[in-house]
Amino acid sequence: MDLIFYLGNTDQKLPRFLERLGYAVLGATNNVALPDLISRTNVDLILIDGRVMGDMADMCSFLRSQENTRAIPIVCISPENSSELYESDVVDKIEIVQAPFSVGMLAGRIATQLRLRKQAGNDELQGSLAEINAALRDHNERFRKELEEARAIQQSLLPLTLPSDERFQVAVSYQPLEEVGGDWYFAQVVSDGQIALQVADVSGHGLSAAFIGSMTKLAMTASEHSRPDQLLSDINRHLAPQIPEGRFVTMGGALYNPATGRVQWARAGHQPALVLARANNNKNGAVRQLRGEGFAVGFVENSSYLLVEDTLAPGDALLMFTDGISEAQNRSRETFGIERLSAALIKTSVQASAPEMLRAILDDFNAFRQDRLLKDDLTLVLLKRTA
Repeated sequence: MDLIFYLGNTDQKLPRFLERLGYAVLGATNNVALPDLISRTNVDLILIDGRVMGDMADMCSFLRSQENTRAIPIVCISPENSSELYESDVVDKIEIVQAPFSVGMLAGRIATQLRLRKQAGNDELQGSLAEINAALRDHNERFRKELEEARAIQQSLLPLTLPSDERFQVAVSYQPLEEVGGDWYFAQVVSDGQIALQVADVSGHGLSAAFIGSMTKLAMTASEHSRPDQLLSDINRHLAPQIPEGRFVTMGGALYNPATGRVQWARAGHQPALVLARANNNKNGAVRQLRGEGFAVGFVENSSYLLVEDTLAPGDALLMFTDGISEAQNRSRETFGIERLSAALIKTSVQASAPEMLRAILDDFNAFRQDRLLKDDLTLVLLKRTA
């Protein structure tokens, strides 16, 4: 955000107008402590209201003599019919706005001066340190806004609500490593009443991974299939010619039938899904892996995927996840792994809801990693059959 140093009166109308335009305004009504203030402040532009500040020529000469403000753009509001600045030797170094004026015209002059300064700062051989810093701040601010927009776009591709009824519950934990992540998930009710679940992990992190993740979602919506193996084939066919060399997407897809408990599963180079099978509705239980085979999306244009099936009984659960959890390490460099994840799943209470089961799994995971920083996005999708 550009910082404007305003030397004017106590009327806040003009500063408030500039703030509404997105500028930060630092105000001062006299020059008693001006040298000290200038030495401590890095501003992007100085606005002087000569209608109340007196000798503008002397003020501009003083500002041009100071190291911190020598190259800072100065915009002066000159009183009506005043020729003071035009007759001074600093006239070619400042922008003069003659009263009366419109605030729109003044805002345009300010924006132009700031833009010219940043352009000068882009040339490291010609720009002063202050100009280069101004250009860097502008780049950082623009990057921050673009990152926020990318995060908003990525969030819009995730489901707004998760499907559920009295027969099943779905819960998700989604933790991107950065502001935007390479993990992606989706859950929806398809036309025949079955529940389609997908989880994906794009190679790499950050904006490029998030962009490819968005492409994956769009390729999914372009498919007419809901059966996981056919869906993955369609996604791969659409994406393989488009993904840059060296990038790929691992993905797992499930189709759950709430009426029968049947689960169909296929994966594209992804982690296996886990099925928690409760035994006689008590704490005992076992975890079995749903595997299936197939290349990650993006490797081979005509790849095929193996469909596997299982059945959930009431109380059973299906867990889909990315390798952010299975490959995470503790301070002894041990990986959490699928075995520990399976054990955490078994430990969950029979009476726990799907969100409670996920929280219990993550509690075990967080205790294991001993506050060691995550190095990858982390996503878990859990479906529990309740009836």
